[in-house]
Amino acid sequence: VVKVHPDCLIIVERIIWPMGDLGPYAESPGPLLPKLKGRLVLGVHHYSWNGPGRYLAFSHTMSSGWRVFLRNLLRNFGIFSEANYGDMSRGELTKEIFRQWGFLLASGTCPVWVSEFGACEEEGSYDMVWLERFLGSLEALEADFAYWPLNVGPKPGSGHGEPYGLLGPDWKPRPEWDPRIDLMRKYGLLPKP
Repeated sequence: VVKVHPDCLIIVERIIWPMGDLGPYAESPGPLLPKLKGRLVLGVHHYSWNGPGRYLAFSHTMSSGWRVFLRNLLRNFGIFSEANYGDMSRGELTKEIFRQWGFLLASGTCPVWVSEFGACEEEGSYDMVWLERFLGSLEALEADFAYWPLNVGPKPGSGHGEPYGLLGPDWKPRPEWDPRIDLMRKYGLLPKP
């Protein structure tokens, strides 16, 4: 690829589960990083329901009875990480993101692109509380990103609608107010209208 397109950027996504930091890769990158210096970009995903290490996906829905007991048991025995990103304060989240990959941006070792993140638009929801914290972290780290997804409609294989989509059913910008867009503008991640 580099021989044909010497100025291209090559994006490599990190492993999503377990969600590890990129420190070991930066310390011992193998042949890619030195050869592709200035062209290699590491991609990361973040959602409220995932987290560092072996995260317990959607653990916030385990909120009553035996489910709370099971969640706490699994976390206390170290089977799953102590918290998902949505469980963290903004300070904890920013610190965790810096530990995982923000240090690469700060040191100039390698660009990192947040290639996927999103939230449902329900105000006050677990997703929206996390989204505001996360956007503040992105602003603090001056990270580049792509919101996921723009599309709406049924998810492949499930038939359920896409709650994170930003577009209307006609695939055009929604005419109504979207709090996610407002949050991205608030943190300087989108231009003001």
